Amino acid sequence: MDEFSQLRKYISQFLEVNEEEWRMHQAVLTRRFLKKGEYLLRASEVCNHVTFINKGLFRSYMEIEGEEVTTNFAFEGNYVTEYTSFVTRQPSSEFIVAMEDAELLQLRYEDLQAAYAKAQVWERFGRLIAEYILTFVSTRNKSLLFKTPEERYLALMKERPKVMERVPQQYIASYLGIQPESLSRIRKRLMEAKKV
Repeated sequence: MDEFSQLRKYISQFLEVNEEEWRMHQAVLTRRFLKKGEYLLRASEVCNHVTFINKGLFRSYMEIEGEEVTTNFAFEGNYVTEYTSFVTRQPSSEFIVAMEDAELLQLRYEDLQAAYAKAQVWERFGRLIAEYILTFVSTRNKSLLFKTPEERYLALMKERPKVMERVPQQYIASYLGIQPESLSRIRKRLMEAKKV
């Protein structure tokens, strides 16, 4: 299995890409490695890459009044980027940090724009990814507004089990919009309910 096979598999979930289109895409990808604790992006920097994670785990967060507020987690087999900054070319409001050693494939903004101009398939892929991100963000916002912390926790367990397996509790609590003590109480309550 080469370093591009996981990305090709991911793309094939959205659309079919012929060999010429794939070679064109592969030619502009850069392989990169980050150590745990290193930053893929810092707030105030412009996000210049769309990054596919071959291996590793990333946390996105914002600093609000001196506190880190976790906005997302991204695992191998998925993209990680600060999409608003990438599209608008404005400085990011988020940090993206490696929580594990990581192997990445990066595509520069300029190369993506060139791919859009050269091949309709990549323009279509860009639209499908944008729709996917929009749906994810909208669902998350509704969850924070309308679901209880316990409902959010149960949904996260069901929909994103990797988060539960690999992310420290303090960051899960931050992502759910609650304090770590509240998360501990929810977990305790659910464990006791299971025993009954």
